[in-house]
Amino acid sequence: MNSDGIALTPDNQYLYYKPLTDNRLYRIKTDLLRDFKTNEAVLNKNVEDLGKFIITDGMIFDKKGNLYLGDLEKNSIVKITPDLKIHTIIKDDEKLIWPDSYSISDDGYLYISNSQIQLMPWFHNGKERFKKPFKVFKLKFNSNQFNYKNEESIINDDYAICQKL
Repeated sequence: MNSDGIALTPDNQYLYYKPLTDNRLYRIKTDLLRDFKTNEAVLNKNVEDLGKFIITDGMIFDKKGNLYLGDLEKNSIVKITPDLKIHTIIKDDEKLIWPDSYSISDDGYLYISNSQIQLMPWFHNGKERFKKPFKVFKLKFNSNQFNYKNEESIINDDYAICQKL
């Protein structure tokens, strides 16, 4: 299976992954992957299908075991808790254009790259539809939730850092 979203749990016990082309999420124990003598049949038998979630590109775990992903169809960031409950934490149709890859800093920020893949020329007969500069956004963690400046949970300029990538 091709995957375009992989992440290790904070304890490194599981590798989570999913294909870009559907909304299923899978995991496998990393001890099986580290043992190069494990045959393919054993690996296939031990893949856990965790169910349907969203279509995404990248993903990342925080220290508490929450998995963050970008919902490509709804221009949002979602959190999947360790008990597999999904929560939309932010949505922005103007700024979150194909949220792609993520990083979590030691000082409690989630960084989100915005690749705008669906606006690239190869999808539009050679015409560029993406907006420059490409952007990286940051959101501050605040205990179990994110801390926003406005009540609509929309990324605003106070939380945006714009850089040419």
